Amino acid sequence: MKKLLIIMTVAMLACSSVHAAPEQGDAEKYKVAPKIPIEAYAFSLDDVRLLDGPFKTAMELDAKYLLSLEPDRLLSRFREYAGLKPKGKVYGGWEAMAISGHSLGHYLSACSLMYASSGDKRFLDRVNYIVDELALCQKQYGTGYVGGIPEAKRIFDEVSSGKIETARFRLNGGWVPWYSLHKVYAGLIHAYHLCGNEKAKTVVTGMTDWAAGVTGKLTDEQMQKMLECEIGGMNESLADVYAMTGKPEHLKLAQRFNHKFVIDPLSKKEDKLEGLHANTQVPKLTGVARQYELTGEKDLQTAASFFWEVVTRIGRSTALSQASRLSGTAEQLASAPFSRQIADSPAS
Repeated sequence: MKKLLIIMTVAMLACSSVHAAPEQGDAEKYKVAPKIPIEAYAFSLDDVRLLDGPFKTAMELDAKYLLSLEPDRLLSRFREYAGLKPKGKVYGGWEAMAISGHSLGHYLSACSLMYASSGDKRFLDRVNYIVDELALCQKQYGTGYVGGIPEAKRIFDEVSSGKIETARFRLNGGWVPWYSLHKVYAGLIHAYHLCGNEKAKTVVTGMTDWAAGVTGKLTDEQMQKMLECEIGGMNESLADVYAMTGKPEHLKLAQRFNHKFVIDPLSKKEDKLEGLHANTQVPKLTGVARQYELTGEKDLQTAASFFWEVVTRIGRSTALSQASRLSGTAEQLASAPFSRQIADSPAS
């Protein structure tokens, strides 16, 4: 089971960001167009098909693996915590722990991307089924929330009241709850963007309005305190929802999820990334880049551009579950024993 979940995580890891590059067809699905000139558009995935070769083989293996997973098992805790009877036994590993639910979001993204890349209706059927199940769970909650997070009501009720206790990966005792929810947001946005599922748009908009209610009474100081715990790319997904709905309050919410501790120095071209957990920071800056597309705000452009410069051109190196920088030049890192590379990096 551990091997299965490790493979699942690797297979779906790249699916959390929706807007690597704008597509020309985006105007049909989004009410808010980019405020900046777009110099190059990505090809729509359904306009590209792979020919025979190693890339197509890899894609077919990925498709086979995705079809081997059972959506009802990934949905197990969503139904359980919504007061519905689960249809499948929850997977082991992280899905049986306090970070449960995020793999379903990754899976929804992966199936959406695979459908767009292949036209295989089996993946569209899975996307539509998962979205229907999430809509049912959301209706059962009656608040706009939907998720598979243990103790979610207690955690978010406390946050909403202003009681906020954080560590890098803990929020009021919960294991990165916003991070887990972000994966569901992203999966729903993929389902809408790539599969045309209108119900996915309705569900993710409801989740956004719920999030606005949870954070609406927090001061800026309380909000920034909350953001000390890893949030994934919440600021990107909320910006996408703004683009979908055109509602200014959704943009405001996306901007409230900008972590000033990380972003403000970058907007001043100050590199204060040393020792920070890479997987926590990168999504914050893809969110900043997306917000720049939609607003044209120069501070956001500076932050995202400077982040790219310092991460890719100043000898930084990342290692899974390690911090964002190992000491030394790229040449020194390449020749150093692996044990020293890990020892030089603060544990995450």
